[in-house]
Amino acid sequence: MIVHGPSRQATKAARRALESAVPTAEFHEAVADFSSQSEVNDLAAEVQDRFGTLDVLVNNAAAVFDTWSADGVGVESTFAVNHLAPYLLTRRLLPALERGDASRIVIVASESHRKARWNSDDLGQPGRYDRFDAYARSKLANLLFNAELARRLADAGSKVTTNAAHPGTLRTSLFRPRNLAERVVIPIINLRAVSPEAASAGIAWLATSDDMAGQSGGYYHKGRTVEPSPVVADEQNGFELWKLSAELTDLPIELDG
Repeated sequence: MIVHGPSRQATKAARRALESAVPTAEFHEAVADFSSQSEVNDLAAEVQDRFGTLDVLVNNAAAVFDTWSADGVGVESTFAVNHLAPYLLTRRLLPALERGDASRIVIVASESHRKARWNSDDLGQPGRYDRFDAYARSKLANLLFNAELARRLADAGSKVTTNAAHPGTLRTSLFRPRNLAERVVIPIINLRAVSPEAASAGIAWLATSDDMAGQSGGYYHKGRTVEPSPVVADEQNGFELWKLSAELTDLPIELDG
């Protein structure tokens, strides 16, 4: 198993935790800052060179920025890290996935996507930035990407499948309280939240369950299909996101290009 993290320190910590939980498994470290497309490209090249074949790719990026910032190509950072980097990594690793035996892609999304609207001309502007809106937009992009990728893989006759998961509201420090209202509301939300360990079960199910063999393009929570926002069902939205993402990552729009 390849363990990815944004820094050597974070990746080593994750690897140690996994080795403690599953001492019989073999883990490899891979480091890349998802706010840098060059590091994402380097990560993909490293994985291809070292391993050649992938059976499962789990896109689990989830970052929130308190104030507006941008990546190296000027894209709002939440969108860049949570969607654009996984889009780039997935496309770069498709050859390795194709070499696997019916390999799977799992995209970790969120029910917060329902709060977002899709507008390819507005990915978050400095003057009216809201971190909750930015996060919801990035998670909507995850689901649009999942749907469009599934269509393109099927059209290409690929055996690779892709599905998205809502892991549940996690008990993490992703959203740190910044004012009195948030110091009251966020702890209340966390009382109903689940641990990362519990949330990972649904992701693992998508990656390994025989029930998911050949299934693609779905959105799941705890092993059950969930209907996403109607925005996701509009194929034009998926095409617009794909086209924009290809342009922003300097990739051809064709899947096999």
